Amino acid sequence: MSQIVPDDKDWTFVLHEVCPECGVDVRTLSVQETVAQVPQVVKRYQSVLERPGAATRRNPARWSDQEYVVHVAEMLEVMLGRLDLMLEQADPGFPNWDQDVAAEQGHYNTLSPEQASQKLRAAAEAYAAKLESISPEKYTRRGIRSNGAAFTVETLNQYAWHDVVHHLWDLDA
Repeated sequence: MSQIVPDDKDWTFVLHEVCPECGVDVRTLSVQETVAQVPQVVKRYQSVLERPGAATRRNPARWSDQEYVVHVAEMLEVMLGRLDLMLEQADPGFPNWDQDVAAEQGHYNTLSPEQASQKLRAAAEAYAAKLESISPEKYTRRGIRSNGAAFTVETLNQYAWHDVVHHLWDLDA
């Protein structure tokens, strides 16, 4: 498999400004708005899996469409784990997660489109359910990424949701 060019950009800037690439502004996105958007976004990603050659890398430095879909599923699983840490511990540190290594080790392109779709749906539903279960007074609980970036429950959701929506933009660009 070809080598993906690592994305080393610190995407936390989307918590303070509109993303200059996709135009998404998550700075005022509420947890409830995210939950409401999950079903529509899952359908959009599932339609990507219906594209001919969805598991083919058309550009050797870019993931295939299917890899993007499975990446989003796995990213939501990672964020779910981070939310759990934030709710269970005071100011926990997040374990590192290398999305490119995860794509290679997870063999995202070897999944059937149905498996990829099920993985996304399950992750998105679990993420939305977790968000719904968190009481607003816990939205300020914090967690820290290994590079020192601090998140609250609310900003972690905004950061994660930007990733979800940004990759739809990547897939349409």
